[in-house]
Amino acid sequence: MLVPIHQLDDQSKIWIYQSTTMLSDDQSTALRKELLSFLEEWTSHNVQLHTSGDIFYNRFIVMMVDERYNATGGCSIDKSIHFIEYLEQKYGISLLDRMHFSYIPDPDTFEVYSASLHDLDNLFNSGKIKADTIVFNNLVKSKAEFESRWQIPLNQSWHIRFLKSSVV
Repeated sequence: MLVPIHQLDDQSKIWIYQSTTMLSDDQSTALRKELLSFLEEWTSHNVQLHTSGDIFYNRFIVMMVDERYNATGGCSIDKSIHFIEYLEQKYGISLLDRMHFSYIPDPDTFEVYSASLHDLDNLFNSGKIKADTIVFNNLVKSKAEFESRWQIPLNQSWHIRFLKSSVV
């Protein structure tokens, strides 16, 4: 059952899949349609899940489940991974590469960039990324964390461990 995000409990589980490339508006529209269709039909042990989700910044696929009604299980998680793999193949995009991160170098434009975590140190040392640059914490586990800790400064994120330089 698909419901608006604001109706989900703050402790609703969340999964974020990040494209390593910016999606076109047409791709985002098509992906959103497929995502909402999947979420509408997503079940766990043949029981409808209370779900929500969307495409953010033409880069992130966000899926949420309110487990007050029905818990996700191994099979339902497998269904979601197969769905993401299907999207990767159909649209020729990478959504499961966890060694990429996204950031907003200029908060005035809200333009989102992506890079390999292995390049973070070089980006930082060259000044393209600073301690206060907004990065996306795709490891958030709940709707509440998504709303408060998804977009955070580099110096407050787990990404910082990929820097060889010290950051204040």
